Amino acid sequence: MLEIIFVRHGESEMNRNNMYCGWTNSSLTEKGLRQAERVSEKLADEAIDLIISSDLDRCFKTAAIINRLHRKTIIKETALRELNFGAWEGLTYHEICRDFPQEIKKWQEDFINFKIPEGESLLKMHKRVNKAFGRIINEHKEGKILIVSHSGVIRSILTQQLLGSIDGYWKFKIKNCGITRMEIMDNFLVLVGMNQ
Repeated sequence: MLEIIFVRHGESEMNRNNMYCGWTNSSLTEKGLRQAERVSEKLADEAIDLIISSDLDRCFKTAAIINRLHRKTIIKETALRELNFGAWEGLTYHEICRDFPQEIKKWQEDFINFKIPEGESLLKMHKRVNKAFGRIINEHKEGKILIVSHSGVIRSILTQQLLGSIDGYWKFKIKNCGITRMEIMDNFLVLVGMNQ
């Protein structure tokens, strides 16, 4: 059996300020560091075989804090980055509505296929993320893998693996440093827990 433990990174500066933060490197806040310490304690007794992290600082720092007790080599995976918000990076929703009124309307009408200016569409991110996840679970059929990533990435994997499409993307709420668990046996995937 293969066990997957997903952890979203701790609160970042841009999270705290309600800014869109995809590929921008945003440091963990003091609260985010405390969240990472708490999740590290929760996972202290887990026999983790492999740790994979988004290469962005907020994830890698969270993974490094968890890894203090496990002493594994953390594998950085760029394909597990959040959605690239392009020209919207660092802006609040209010600012995007003000500065990109036509674009935000198109996004609201078709959030799956609309390509954010200078960024990517949700569909492109979804394919990128699930291709990487498929590779991970094909290469590792048993053991326990910790994946530290972003809310959008974890939602994308959950909707694809559990519902078979991108359509359920907004049906999952992923909290900062929440633990989401999956088990895979004979290519059958079970959701064990969310936001633990």
